[in-house]
Formats: sequence, structure tokens, C-alpha cells
Amino acid sequence: MMKKLKSFRDLVVWKLASEFSKVIASLIKKFPDRERYALSDDLLRAARSIPANIAEGWGRWNVKEKIQFYNIANASAEECANHLIEAVNNKYLDEEKSLIFQKKIHVIAVKLTNLMNVTRKRIRSSGSKQRP
Repeated sequence: MMKKLKSFRDLVVWKLASEFSKVIASLIKKFPDRERYALSDDLLRAARSIPANIAEGWGRWNVKEKIQFYNIANASAEECANHLIEAVNNKYLDEEKSLIFQKKIHVIAVKLTNLMNVTRKRIRSSGSKQRP
């Protein structure tokens, strides 16, 4: 039997996204100062958007809104992937480290997709306003 989820903090995907955000905050400190209000800021905002939108989606009762916020979180993960490629292109990050981050993003994206699918399935099968 699955453990009942009481908060967005119980979601594995939120935990992974929150940890990813923390790691990105540390990573951008190594970027050049000239990127402070450009790539560094863009990457950090996108990374922080992932757990924030998961949390906001969790708080929504309307299924379409809930899934919309999970989709936004997924889009922010893809945005991070792009910014990491830009960091490699500009030699702020080596390819090997970027691949580690890209794998983390992929895991988050897969878990978000699973969360959206479970949300749709539970709502359809129960007809109630359960929180997945």
C-alpha cells in the first residue's frame, strides 16, 4: 500500500527538484560576474521554478490547473537543460558535469510526466478531488 501524501514535500519529484535547485544555486557562483544578470540568473530562475510549480500545482484542486502547473515545472526543467548547454558552449561548465545535470533533469521530467498521468488517472477513476 502506498503512503498517503499529505504535502507537496512528500513528492519524490519535488524533493529531487528542490535538491537540483540548490545545486544550481551553488554552480552559478562559479560563472563569470558578467553572467550575473544573464545566464546565471536565467538558469537559477528556471531551476527554482521547477519545485515552486510542483508545489503550486499540488495546492490546486482543479485538475486542469494542477496539471498545468506540473507542465510549467516540466517546461522549466527543459529550460534548465538549454541553459546548461549554453554554459558548456561558453566554457563555464564542462561537458561531463553538464551530462550529470542533464540526467537529473531527465529524471525530474520523467517523474513529472508520471505525476501528471497518475493525477489524471486517479481523478478519472474516483471522480473525486483526491490529491495525487
